[in-house]
Amino acid sequence: MELYRLLQQQGFGSRKECRKLVEYGLVEINGEVAEDYRQVCSLDDIDELVVDGEPWQLQSGPIYVMLHKPDGYETSHKPMHHPSVYTLLPWQFGNLDISAVGRLDVDTTGLLLLTNDGQFVHALSSPKRHVPKCYEVTLKHPVQPELVKHLLAGVFLKDDNEKIAADQVEVADEITIRMTITQGKYHQVKRMVAAAGNRVMDLHRLTVGELSLGELDEGQWRYLSAEELASFGFAPKG
Repeated sequence: MELYRLLQQQGFGSRKECRKLVEYGLVEINGEVAEDYRQVCSLDDIDELVVDGEPWQLQSGPIYVMLHKPDGYETSHKPMHHPSVYTLLPWQFGNLDISAVGRLDVDTTGLLLLTNDGQFVHALSSPKRHVPKCYEVTLKHPVQPELVKHLLAGVFLKDDNEKIAADQVEVADEITIRMTITQGKYHQVKRMVAAAGNRVMDLHRLTVGELSLGELDEGQWRYLSAEELASFGFAPKG
């Protein structure tokens, strides 16, 4: 593959923009400045790629990342009132059709998965997969036994004809519970807690499936490993 096409494949812009990057001497391959945008190379030839002074991890297939979403960011490519979570990712991802696997509300923090693999998005979003998601829920009023009982037994949400229940509820302290669900309804945790007689003040997603944020700081992101993908029954492509 010619170098400028490889750069385009990695998200560095249009063909013309990628040719200019090489012509301006902004592309280094294995420590040497590339001089010909038509030079033929493959991913196997490149141990180190630096573009405009920034190292880039070469991608041979779809991208899978986790992000520790902060408060005040919209899970949208076209945010209305707050910055987009996509501004927390490398700008190159904007050329690679990265999308979130589900959404977190603007005031909800925690684990958010993003990818450009449509099959992965569909599989994790499908109700048939029952992927568990655990949330730490800070409540307005102290936890009562009846609240936990109602959440586990199931509550009726507005405009829904059947009860929806939490898979697990753990009381962390006087005003905090950890709640696991396998559905993905709109504002589900907030609506369930409201239907059970309390109110959510803060909401933080702790886990998706077997994945947790670990030591990933708020606002930071990282690639998923092959082992982490395998926990969802996926193998990395490419």
